[in-house]
Amino acid sequence: MRDNFEFALNQVRPGYVMALGGDDGLTPGCIWKMYRILKETGRELLTWIPASLVYPEGEGEKNIFKVSRKKAPIRIIKSKDFLQHICDTFQYLVDDCPMFYIKGVASTRLVDSVKSRTNDHSFYYCPTPDGFSGVVLAGEVEDYVKSYEPLSIGGTTNKSQGKNYHRTDAQSRKEAQQFFNDNIRRTMHPQLAAQPYSPLETLMTADYLLTAKDLPGWPAKDYYEVSYSNLLKKTFSFISRCNFANETLVRELKILREIAVQHDLLPLYNDLLVTTKKKVRKKGNVMGFTFTNSIRFDGTEIGINDIFDASMAVPFVYNFVCQFKLSRLAEMISNSIRVILNSKSFYKENLPSIE
Repeated sequence: MRDNFEFALNQVRPGYVMALGGDDGLTPGCIWKMYRILKETGRELLTWIPASLVYPEGEGEKNIFKVSRKKAPIRIIKSKDFLQHICDTFQYLVDDCPMFYIKGVASTRLVDSVKSRTNDHSFYYCPTPDGFSGVVLAGEVEDYVKSYEPLSIGGTTNKSQGKNYHRTDAQSRKEAQQFFNDNIRRTMHPQLAAQPYSPLETLMTADYLLTAKDLPGWPAKDYYEVSYSNLLKKTFSFISRCNFANETLVRELKILREIAVQHDLLPLYNDLLVTTKKKVRKKGNVMGFTFTNSIRFDGTEIGINDIFDASMAVPFVYNFVCQFKLSRLAEMISNSIRVILNSKSFYKENLPSIE
């Protein structure tokens, strides 16, 4: 994955760049909107909250189409605040992360600045390319801009590596193991005991933060300090909430143990290993219509069957749900009643004369 992303990035001409996977899409008019926001704010880095489409897992099952409904103006985010936040939580997959995989766009000037700091003149300097781009680019600027309008949509299929890692069937485990084998040549940061790549979000975040911090002249290197005891605690908490197969957990726990040994935190590791309980989900995903901080529904019910259909629908759905409030619901009911009453409220009069 990393080599492929690097090869693709090297084909880009000067300007602005973002990356999409094969199951992702752009929304209508998004290129112009990106350009306008960057021009009006004078920034070189833009992120947003993408919509999403989760494809059905099996024949006859439903997909999940989701669009955030937060209508707000753009916001300027301080890079120091973002980096400190993910250093405290070890969760890089937050709305504010300016990674240009699916949910961001950056100037090639910033990309070239990162390349100038790495030993091999590469941009993707970690085993996984997506999240590292958000961390290292944020550190190249004092602040960046965020839009709440979804300018892209991320798709998730059974072939998505992140989903494979959480599945427990034999084929998914085989594909996940192949992914690990492909990345075996590049281990995580030496402060993570130079362990094999781990797709746990907390360890990936730590790897991004540590790797970026080592880059010569990187402006944000003094913005944060990584706490390894906090990393262990956050990782065990993360594991407790995720549905991993036991054989997957064994691999990750071994990696965590090596990190604990390196930083003289084995007693903390052993305590967390004994006291942490897995939270087993009793019920599956809620399917169908929901309305919380986002709107989510079965797309097939309204003719949305793939990422192209979904990307076309995103602007309408976003603008519609952002206008939808309780007062609007009351207005809709009131107007509906008035339409019905008006249709029955007639009086008779003579036809006009044609003379």
